[in-house]
Amino acid sequence: MNKSTIALFLGAVVALAASPLAIAQSTAPTSNNSMQALPEGQVQPLGSQPVKQGPPRPGDRTCLQTTGSMIPAKHGSCLTVPGRSYNRQDIQNTGETTMGPALQKLDPSVTIHGGH
Repeated sequence: MNKSTIALFLGAVVALAASPLAIAQSTAPTSNNSMQALPEGQVQPLGSQPVKQGPPRPGDRTCLQTTGSMIPAKHGSCLTVPGRSYNRQDIQNTGETTMGPALQKLDPSVTIHGGH
């Protein structure tokens, strides 16, 4: 496999693995001092004015341009599917040797259950 195929496959795996995590999240705040997650690990207190965000653009972590089913997005646009993508360099830069800890460093909202 060449590098672009590996990066594409890895992005699709991350997107598919993150989908159930997004569904399992609760939206009810536990207290007035709660924080809410924003893109790229930024946080802001609940109740404060949310940051206005436009649709994802190519280059954003949340802009998926291909899927495991090889459905391409129109050139210069993103698919309307949830998920984030990370390339090989992003994962190597974490210094981790396995995917679980690497993904947790890239996105602290990721939780890994099980394993040995």
